[in-house]
Amino acid sequence: AFLPNAIAEPEIIIQKRYYPAVGQTSAQIRQSLDRNTPVRHNGKPFDAYTKWDVDWQFWWSYDGDGTCRITTVTTVIRIWQTFPRLENTRNFAPQQADQWERYMIALVEHEAGHVALGMDAARNIERQLSQMGDRSSCDQLEVEANALARDIIARYTRLEGKYDADT
Repeated sequence: AFLPNAIAEPEIIIQKRYYPAVGQTSAQIRQSLDRNTPVRHNGKPFDAYTKWDVDWQFWWSYDGDGTCRITTVTTVIRIWQTFPRLENTRNFAPQQADQWERYMIALVEHEAGHVALGMDAARNIERQLSQMGDRSSCDQLEVEANALARDIIARYTRLEGKYDADT
């Protein structure tokens, strides 16, 4: 009997970049964020951004009985994140520093939700491809496995849009 390999965690590659935010008042910092952010969508500035991409690989075996099955699946998730970094905080009033800290905690938490969706997509690809079962040809298996993985990515991309709308 065929027993699929245990599903491993996706390999994670994260790249973060930061852009400067400056100012002594909330209004000045807001203006700086809007001016300095490299993240824009339809001309509108955003303070942070997370993009992920999942690559998958699978291996199969072809048995003498005419069946092909996936034996191993691996995924790599690449994550790119952009965040502001507040500069020149020496003369900050304590309440200003607290407000910035609360804001950054919320921003990082929101972006972590995007990372979680990407990780779920990678895990889902590994699980569903590992559970595909036998096919009569390896060509058919390859076509179906890649189509399934692309469908999973598309579903999670739609979920990201809903996540942004909800949060």
